[in-house]
Amino acid sequence: MGHIHQQVRLRAERAITIRILVDTGATFSVIPRRLARALGITPRRSVSVGLADGRRVRLKADVAIIQIDGREAPATVVDPRKKRLSPSRPYAVRLGGYR
Repeated sequence: MGHIHQQVRLRAERAITIRILVDTGATFSVIPRRLARALGITPRRSVSVGLADGRRVRLKADVAIIQIDGREAPATVVDPRKKRLSPSRPYAVRLGGYR
């Protein structure tokens, strides 16, 4: 099927717009520690993550707001330590002011 890259805006204490590789089957979004620091994210909890090779590991996690094509929602982002998207459903969460 190939790789899908998408321009996204990540927001926590600070915001950054970057181009990312999208994994539509992932439960969590994985970002490098350097990016988490740039966003002002300090992971406060630990989550258990199943890897493709069957192993389970615990990773530090926190929440950031992800915006793609004007749609935004909170997402759990994890620190791993060491084309175009089409919406598949309506907004699960709508953030910001209402008009």
